[in-house]
Amino acid sequence: MLTTWRPFDAQFMKSAVGENVTICLDGQNVHSTFAGKLGFRDNSGTWLSVCADVRSPIMQGQICTIHPANSVKVGGRVAAAGNIVSRFFSRAQSADECAALQLAVWKVLEDGPGEADFGSGHFQAMANSSVISLAQQFIVAAALDKSPQPAVYLAATGGQSQLAINSTSSSDK
Repeated sequence: MLTTWRPFDAQFMKSAVGENVTICLDGQNVHSTFAGKLGFRDNSGTWLSVCADVRSPIMQGQICTIHPANSVKVGGRVAAAGNIVSRFFSRAQSADECAALQLAVWKVLEDGPGEADFGSGHFQAMANSSVISLAQQFIVAAALDKSPQPAVYLAATGGQSQLAINSTSSSDK
């Protein structure tokens, strides 16, 4: 996916691995959405990521200009969510695991690191109990991590930002 840290265009191809869940934003916008890994392509090939912007849905075929950054350097909630992605992205393989990863990322970005109650806050979610439990485990484990690891924060112009692991190098750019 990433060989340079310059802006590039990427196209959303499909929802890859995960499942539909019910989410609620700010206590009012309740709807069903896909939670899991998403497939993209750019001039270098194809890659997977998780959504880092629950408030800006993406459509199949949509093209975005991506501005990559080291999540640790971005800091704050992006760094905390990036640590979850860095630690658990490769391990999340099943639909439940990928949905849990996505929910954990959204929860941390919306409500802050260490907040694992999916029944309160700006971001709330309903899914099967194994997805919620695993998402809570991801959040708690990452919050206890004293050496956060970076992910690639793919800030997209106009929303639709993503978080991914860098398959080439996690150098400190």
